[in-house]
Amino acid sequence: FDLQGYRLGYGGGYYDQTISYLYSIKHIFLTVGFAYDDQKIEEVVHDSYDQKLNYILTEKQLYTFL
Repeated sequence: FDLQGYRLGYGGGYYDQTISYLYSIKHIFLTVGFAYDDQKIEEVVHDSYDQKLNYILTEKQLYTFL
């Protein structure tokens, strides 16, 4: 994950599609990812289909991207 709220998934895009769909129907929700702090990198390569998370919780802190 990076400090903009992007994360690297498994490549299927299932979470991104679900998040995009929920936004499209104006569903109110929050997204939370779980990771180890050592997995944080400078920038995750992303495109227009990738969805940012609202929060990422690690063993060291809660990162907020609202």
